[in-house]
Amino acid sequence: MRVARFWYRRATRLAKVHDLDPRVFISLSVFGAIIHGLYYLPCFKGETVELGFLVLLRSLALVAPLYILLKGKRIARVINGSLVTGWSLYTAWHVCYFVYL
Repeated sequence: MRVARFWYRRATRLAKVHDLDPRVFISLSVFGAIIHGLYYLPCFKGETVELGFLVLLRSLALVAPLYILLKGKRIARVINGSLVTGWSLYTAWHVCYFVYL
């Protein structure tokens, strides 16, 4: 428990240094996990629904870099570049996986 508290304080302190609200990232993570969990339910199977989940998850993944770009300061903007690059590569992988496999 002590280790978890240490990492939580460290992460929230880092976010506050860059003028960001850590609750935004926690909320996005929880929302993404819920959507990802819904994807595996049998009632949501089908190509159209799977594509909808893919688009929703990829759109949700772009919210954090946009938030950092608009609200962050100093090094947060540099980190944002790596997030956008990662988002682009991950999206390309997902699209290729969905279309070709």
